[in-house]
Amino acid sequence: MIAGFQIIEKQIHQNIVNELNKVGLLYRIFVRTKNEKSITEKIQRKIDEGSPYKENGKKIQDVIGVRIVTYFKDDIDVVKEILNNKFKFIDEEIDELELTVFKPKRTNIICQFDENHIQILKEVNLATEKSNFNLIDNTFELQLRTMLSEGWHEIDHSLRYKCKNDWKEHKESERLLNGIYASLETNDIALKNLFNELSYRHFKSKNWEALLRNKFRLQFQLSNLKTELIEILNNDSSIGKHILKMDRTSFLLKISELDLSLPVNFNNLLYLINVIEIKNEKLLSETPELIKTTHNIV
Repeated sequence: MIAGFQIIEKQIHQNIVNELNKVGLLYRIFVRTKNEKSITEKIQRKIDEGSPYKENGKKIQDVIGVRIVTYFKDDIDVVKEILNNKFKFIDEEIDELELTVFKPKRTNIICQFDENHIQILKEVNLATEKSNFNLIDNTFELQLRTMLSEGWHEIDHSLRYKCKNDWKEHKESERLLNGIYASLETNDIALKNLFNELSYRHFKSKNWEALLRNKFRLQFQLSNLKTELIEILNNDSSIGKHILKMDRTSFLLKISELDLSLPVNFNNLLYLINVIEIKNEKLLSETPELIKTTHNIV
């Protein structure tokens, strides 16, 4: 790995982790930088395909690649919106859903390097005598996947995308491979619905920690909901009902936009829900001043 790209990779990785951990999403992140051999092979493959990279035309945009794998399907949109505020998106390859066709849904985004990274890239180009590096764009690729679809995409990329000729005369096999993806997509939907149903059951039984955990599906720290907060929730069922009906995606995006970064636990989540959405006076009386000032509530 070339040192300049290694610096850029580490900085991009850390920026993404900081943003997603602030919200507490459940995810895995994989970052890789192509080595010189991979770059050379990709350039040659494009020449063989008749669409070569050009210094004054289309260049390699994914020397640095970032893949974020979320536990739940609806977190794809959350991650995309959060990172859209952090990085400049210059191109997207996002497949539209077709009602009568099951096929892989790609969420691939090309992001611009920031000014610091562009300067590092220029210095790499000056320091190397290899002409190949003039074919590298000042961008990185961001791929978003769910946990269930990730394994399928890895197999598809390695054993179908990179060797298309193997599949030309085997359409039924291609259909079967896509069918396997279809079952995984259905399971992604079922998984989300399962936790929504579980949230409702915990609301009915006044199990407030379980309601918060299964409604928001975040990486909670190990700390219990305070007794005084439980009493308020027990005495006013409208608060729990409001939580159950909340738009999870919209709320998590509001948290991501706050200047304040708080530990992700049940108490802080309930405080933020109330400050941002409900504004119940009894909960506000228990809320730390620092959190109330995030929405100018004193």
